Amino acid sequence: MKQVQKVWAELSAKPQEVELSEEKVELNAVGDLKELISDAKRIISLQEDGFKWGEKAEAQFKEVMKVVSDAEGITRGAIRQAGNLKTESDKILNKIEVSAKELGINPNDIDGYSQAFKLISEMFENQNALNGWNEMLKKML
Repeated sequence: MKQVQKVWAELSAKPQEVELSEEKVELNAVGDLKELISDAKRIISLQEDGFKWGEKAEAQFKEVMKVVSDAEGITRGAIRQAGNLKTESDKILNKIEVSAKELGINPNDIDGYSQAFKLISEMFENQNALNGWNEMLKKML
């Protein structure tokens, strides 16, 4: 009889342990669920910040690209116009130099010659730097 009571006691004890284990599992699952909710809220907040900063970056990038595009167009136009004016100025300055030589005078004594020569020289010197800027700007586009 003692043997039966012992077995009965063991069997009675086991379902209670199982019930306690299930309650523990349920409590652990609720804790995990709360942690999951907390993590999801935190990540959604990060995502919202990501969207906000992404939109800001996109707007600023578009503005930068507009400035780069405008700068490239301006430098390209200046390079083209300077090239055209250099060709024209070579003809004009050469004609003045030939005429001055025929008249036996120094071209520098002709009103505007020195100033024109100086400006064309400066413009020509600027071309190399401007070409570098234009190439860099084209790469950015």
